[in-house]
Amino acid sequence: MIIPTADPYPAYRALREQDPVHWDGDLDAFLITSYAEASAVLRGQGWSSDPNSNPALAARFDRAESGPPALRTLITMDPPEHTRLRRILSPAFTPRAIESLRPRIAAVVASALASLGTAGEADVIADIGYPIPLAVMCELLDIDIEGARLLRSETPKLVGILEFDPGKEAVLAAEEATASITLHLLPILGDRRQRPGADLASQLLSLGDNGDALALDEVLATCVLLLIAGHETTASLIGNAVLTLMEHPGQLEALRRDPALIAPAIEEVLRFECPAKIISRTSLIDRELGGRAIRAGQRVLILVGAVNRDPGQFHDPERFDITRAPAPHLGLGAGPHFCLGAALSRAETQETLRQLLPLLSEWRLAPEPPAWRVSDTFRALERLHLISPSAGTGIG
Repeated sequence: MIIPTADPYPAYRALREQDPVHWDGDLDAFLITSYAEASAVLRGQGWSSDPNSNPALAARFDRAESGPPALRTLITMDPPEHTRLRRILSPAFTPRAIESLRPRIAAVVASALASLGTAGEADVIADIGYPIPLAVMCELLDIDIEGARLLRSETPKLVGILEFDPGKEAVLAAEEATASITLHLLPILGDRRQRPGADLASQLLSLGDNGDALALDEVLATCVLLLIAGHETTASLIGNAVLTLMEHPGQLEALRRDPALIAPAIEEVLRFECPAKIISRTSLIDRELGGRAIRAGQRVLILVGAVNRDPGQFHDPERFDITRAPAPHLGLGAGPHFCLGAALSRAETQETLRQLLPLLSEWRLAPEPPAWRVSDTFRALERLHLISPSAGTGIG
């Protein structure tokens, strides 16, 4: 099924109304557009996140046993490996733990936005969305200037591996980027293990549960995961939030009048314009889902943008409303694989939006339409230009 890049929602709606658990022979997977079925998959048992549980995926990467290095992270593990690692890592990513990092996040955002107040225009993606999450990661990991340059050049190559069908070139580029980042981070992690500091890497190295500490390669994999999924998701969330608010001036004005709405506004963006397009799972057993027979080894693709606008779950789902009563959207997943870095991504986006608000109230969208990235995996902007009515406009 062809789903338009710029506006996929009419196609999502039609598919949800006609066939909410739809077999797509071209993708060799079931497409799930119903919230109830999606929630059952994410929260249920007998589903695998490991690409090697699906023969077609394993064959595509030509690594039937180990999987590609760029993918061997928490998000592609199953129990008991996933359960153990998640249990140990969780204390470092609780909302309380991330809140203690808020001042450092705020300082990074302020530095990134410092030059925008006198600029005549800005690209939200290039000037704000991508630099801020990466700068936050460098700050939290206490990476030096050389490391920051390396991460800036190599991190974009990691993201290609998360595409639905990345192709061999993208897999190779991700592996090479992983190798470069690994060579730089390993000696740093080794030093932090001997001489821990106040950084996130030192904290991860100190985590343990009943004598079961994280191995060095597990900390490294977690850092790489934060660079892959955390950086990309947060950058896209910032861009989607700015665009959606600019397209809904009444909601932007409500947010300007009451900045306390920033947190619920981000949740509404995660529902209304979620950065993640799909969540993939493979069934480990024969089962029935939404009246469809699914065999062990078959894959399902949850279309997040469709399930987050399911009228069976959300009232008036096509309306963007930052005062919407809390609702359990699936923008950050659900169940055992609920996004580990959710609190960090929320904090970064909230702080960015808080400091951007004065600017957004004055600036406007450029005449050219926003450019959406052609991607099977991400609902993300390539560029988003804002124009200042005067070069002297400040952001406060």
